[in-house]
Amino acid sequence: MGRLILVYGGSGSGKSAWAERTLLAQAAQVPGARAVYLAAMESASPEAPARIARHRAMREAHGAAAGVSFETVERTVDVGGVAAAPGDFVLLEDLGNLLANEIWSPSGAGPALAEDRIFTGLTLLQARAALLLVVSNDVFSDGGGYPPETMAYIRSLGSLHQRLALLAEEVVEVVCGLPVVWKQAPSR
Repeated sequence: MGRLILVYGGSGSGKSAWAERTLLAQAAQVPGARAVYLAAMESASPEAPARIARHRAMREAHGAAAGVSFETVERTVDVGGVAAAPGDFVLLEDLGNLLANEIWSPSGAGPALAEDRIFTGLTLLQARAALLLVVSNDVFSDGGGYPPETMAYIRSLGSLHQRLALLAEEVVEVVCGLPVVWKQAPSR
């Protein structure tokens, strides 16, 4: 069973940059290691192509700095089916998009099964990977007042955070680009 790190933060907090640098630094310590960027965002919305391009450029810059390049795998549902090899360093970007896809995409599991499908898929990935780093969003602080289906999504994301935090070696919140460690494994 590989290591699991859960990192989350608000929009624009720097969580993705922190996650990429962290994963690449660890992969760079293992000769021949493969860094896999598991992209879960569907490019259906008008702003999606610009966000995808920004993330792609950031990955390339971080990879160049670390001396390890990401291999990008696009998978919007059923992450347990990703062909990760034993010892891979896998970064999932991001849990919130994956959950939305599983709930509302025609190829997703649907609202009743989405959370369990994701959790099972991530545990399968963790079993194969040297490190699985899951990036997620903090969408829990703005007060609510949303339609019932949005509130159900928020509750499912919160439940996934809790379930993953129990399994994780580290749980990190990124605020203003700074990591706040909420859970850390004892030193080896």
